[in-house]
Amino acid sequence: MLRASYSIDNNNQKTPSQVVFPATDGLQNLCCKEKGGSMEKVSTELFKIQRLYHTGELTANKAFDRVNSIVSDLVSFEAILFGRLHADKVDRFIYFCSGTNDRSDLEYWNDVKNATNKLLCKNVDALNSGLMVSGKSTFGKMTEDVAEAKKYLMIPTLMDNESLGFLALVNVEEVHLEKCEGPLRELTVAFALIYLFELRMAGSGATVNGKSKNELLDMLVKHSSDMIGVFDVNWMPKYLSPSFEQAFGFTRNQLMDPSFFEGFRSKVKDMEKVVVDGVKRYRFTNLNSAGERIWLESIFDTLYDEDGEIQGHMAIMRNISEEVIGEQKMSEALEKEIALNKMKSQFISITSHEFKTPLSTIKSSIEICNIELQRQLQEHPSEQKFKKHFNRVNNEVDRMNSLLVNLLNLEKINQGVIQVSSKGKKINSYLRSVLEDWVDQDSVHFETTLPEDFIHSIDVSLMNQVITNLVENALKYGNRDEKVIVKAHHTDRELVVSVRDFGDGIPEKEQEHLFKPFFRASNSSKYDKGSGLGLMITKKFIELQNGTVHFESEEGVGTCFFLTFPLT
Repeated sequence: MLRASYSIDNNNQKTPSQVVFPATDGLQNLCCKEKGGSMEKVSTELFKIQRLYHTGELTANKAFDRVNSIVSDLVSFEAILFGRLHADKVDRFIYFCSGTNDRSDLEYWNDVKNATNKLLCKNVDALNSGLMVSGKSTFGKMTEDVAEAKKYLMIPTLMDNESLGFLALVNVEEVHLEKCEGPLRELTVAFALIYLFELRMAGSGATVNGKSKNELLDMLVKHSSDMIGVFDVNWMPKYLSPSFEQAFGFTRNQLMDPSFFEGFRSKVKDMEKVVVDGVKRYRFTNLNSAGERIWLESIFDTLYDEDGEIQGHMAIMRNISEEVIGEQKMSEALEKEIALNKMKSQFISITSHEFKTPLSTIKSSIEICNIELQRQLQEHPSEQKFKKHFNRVNNEVDRMNSLLVNLLNLEKINQGVIQVSSKGKKINSYLRSVLEDWVDQDSVHFETTLPEDFIHSIDVSLMNQVITNLVENALKYGNRDEKVIVKAHHTDRELVVSVRDFGDGIPEKEQEHLFKPFFRASNSSKYDKGSGLGLMITKKFIELQNGTVHFESEEGVGTCFFLTFPLT
């Protein structure tokens, strides 16, 4: 959690200096155990330990033991040592622990410390560069003159301008490092900070070189990426870590001002409670100095005095904007994938049925014609029967062709490769030519109030499919005793073409789904089954021409589709 390092100036004053560790490339064989925790969990636990330690509720040894328990949850090992390198030599080991050997086993620890000392001196250049080091070496007692090679891992951290701290793990299990390199570095820093604080506080009471515990704590958290705040009972700030400035762009002086902070806090939105790794957290958004809304996650703790009275609150916050954006993108991608899979399933089901039915009809009609021909080989075949089956074959071929056209159009829409080529056309003449066959068959009635010379730019190829889809649907689902009515008119702002039928209409609860692929209304089952693609393609083709499509429908009365194009 805390990424701080310290130096000692000529006046023996502790001043912060930042260190950035480079990425580790050579430790792919080490990692957290599967039961290990996340960086967030480690940071949260370290914050609790540091707070209890700095308030005097934990001694240094107990703090070390609790940090050690976190390491144990991350990585399996035989022994752990923490120490300080000074002038390229091990100054001292200030902490060590083992799950298999007692601290009183001086022979064991002497062997381990000597082996670690040699490895540290051997790898001092890499450690000084901030690299984690791993390998195999001999630790502990020798058996029958045969050295026992054990896996080791060393994690460095800068303690001051002359000393390098390190955490050494002996006999580490062989796994991957990706999930635990960050937490292990955080834990190494925690060991170093407790050690440094003890070193500075030794024999100097409540202050170190004139600095209070609050000042030292401020120095310790200066380079933390987490925001740490202490508030009074009314949630007004008493202490804010420097990371608030980096996260929000406001100075701490601004944020510490009650009136400014009240306005700052009033901009909090989207508050929600979440539980992560069993810890209750709050997620919310707030505005930074640039007016950008950022996502934050916070853990709150209540502070009590010796009598159990509430004295204030403590909060640790983290900017999780990138994480939330990533989650949103993943959620959107998942929704799209689910929708796509559903569409594929519908496509397979519908196309299988739609192709199978006309093919079966064509096959049976041809077989009947063949039988009829053989039966009446010497006579004239039945003209009426042949006409019936040839018409059926022709209609089913048209049906298959229509389905294939819609499927090809759907694929072009999905790939975004449809080319729009609009040209000025006299709309009355165009519509009459498209509707000619239906008008001649007395199944469609065309009305227009447009001037005969009224011209508008359209893509003829796309419009042909749009008009065909709408008229065929109107004829299929409309009242056979009533003609389909196609109208054209214009207002001051737009050209409007409408197609009206007098059929069963569309149920009101289902109307919002009408332009979705493969959708068919529940009251359409008595009609010939279609692909459910025509209206979706119609809507897309109109939109590609800068137009819009909408409809009005009432059950038992009929449906009217309106195509509108802006007049520019």
